[in-house]
Amino acid sequence: MHEVTTPVEGFTGEVAGVHFADGRAETDNPAALAYFRRHGYTVTPQAKPAGRSASKSTKGG
Repeated sequence: MHEVTTPVEGFTGEVAGVHFADGRAETDNPAALAYFRRHGYTVTPQAKPAGRSASKSTKGG
């Protein structure tokens, strides 16, 4: 996931199919990320939480 910040502070609306609230949004859409980079948006990769796995465990009680 990537966090995207608009060049216009506080913008709320949709750009390139991504909804922004207060100038921020999250997306992994490669085409949208390329658009944002070309147009001066700040794109920041978000770290994946450590220790998460795809499988679910059940706790007995």
